[in-house]
Amino acid sequence: MATITMKSTSRKLSPAAGIAVVLGVVGAVFLLFLALILIQEGWILIAEIILALAVIYYLKRNPHIEATIKTQFNLHRGVAIMGAAVALLIFPFTMYENAYWLYNVVIAGSFIVAALGLNLQLGSGGMVNLAGAAFYGVGAYTAGLLALSWGWPPWLTLLCGGLVTAISSIFLFIPVMKTRGHYLALVTIAFQFIVVILLDNLEFTGGPQGLKNIPLFSLFGYSFNTEVELFGLTFPTYVNFYFLILLMSVVTIIVANRIYQSWVGVTLATIRDDEIAAKTSGVQINKWKLIAFSVGNFFIGISGAFYAHTVGFISPPNFVFEKSLVMVSIVILGGMDNVAGVVLGAILLILLPEKLRFISDYRYLIYGLVLIVMLIFRPKGILPFKVRDYLGLVSGAKLKSTKGGAEV
Repeated sequence: MATITMKSTSRKLSPAAGIAVVLGVVGAVFLLFLALILIQEGWILIAEIILALAVIYYLKRNPHIEATIKTQFNLHRGVAIMGAAVALLIFPFTMYENAYWLYNVVIAGSFIVAALGLNLQLGSGGMVNLAGAAFYGVGAYTAGLLALSWGWPPWLTLLCGGLVTAISSIFLFIPVMKTRGHYLALVTIAFQFIVVILLDNLEFTGGPQGLKNIPLFSLFGYSFNTEVELFGLTFPTYVNFYFLILLMSVVTIIVANRIYQSWVGVTLATIRDDEIAAKTSGVQINKWKLIAFSVGNFFIGISGAFYAHTVGFISPPNFVFEKSLVMVSIVILGGMDNVAGVVLGAILLILLPEKLRFISDYRYLIYGLVLIVMLIFRPKGILPFKVRDYLGLVSGAKLKSTKGGAEV
């Protein structure tokens, strides 16, 4: 008879030691992030990337260490959240004289929101959407047109950008329902090019010239185009956008995590893993596909609207197919159906290319090599998705085949 036994690979630590491990990991990640941005010497940066890959390889060869860290984060989740919150609040103080990189972090934040929406489609539901940039553009142009033509406030155009983008999903209703896999990917690619061509040729969208002088954010009379004075330091205007996108990212992460942990996330996962089995079990495939597609595009549209009000100028080249590939790469490299993995993937794939500009076109070579190495050693992404362990049967366990059955 097959038997199931528990065999944990993590090591037991005292509460104090566990908290120290959690805070140490959070601090180390924060310092690596600062080094990624602040270090100017390019070859030191490359050495840092190699060191990070070596750490990932070491953890792969020593699974008990990785299991111990995961266990401590599960046990002391509140401490981890507080440590991350402190790091995020401290970060602007390291950037008060570096507006360029603060701006890049803001853009990375907008891609976090967009990639979490795409992850709901691709990672959770298994729907390959290669038109992420097109939906991003729909949200951006909606916000820009409403602000310029009708004078709507940015907070309202932000929501309208998400809603219009979600409604635009209806145009792909029949293809999404009738196709899957590579065929669905081809349909979304066609939609991507159609949207860019329309934006480039329609008069009311500004054609190739795009939309200019889009109003920046303002809230209760406070303009985000204002420098911030705090503790005797003068912060660039992008610090306002940083806190706004931080709030948007946190809200999106909470919503995405709630969806993942709920029966909705389980339903989408069953559709992704075996659509036929899900249908025979009573799952309404078409209904949940449309919901996942629309909700995911809502997040992408909000992110696009935020981008429009941040840069003040948008045009068709901002939303070309290459941007869609970046969004898909964020989800795949970070870890499909893993909220934390998508966040990490967005930060790396948006900031690394900017940091590697010092080697001109060779940065794409290193960028590609990093992707290849990651796919070899971590084919499921930096942070692979976790099995939903509602009964506590899988956490901290390792599956092994045995003669008389299975040992976990």
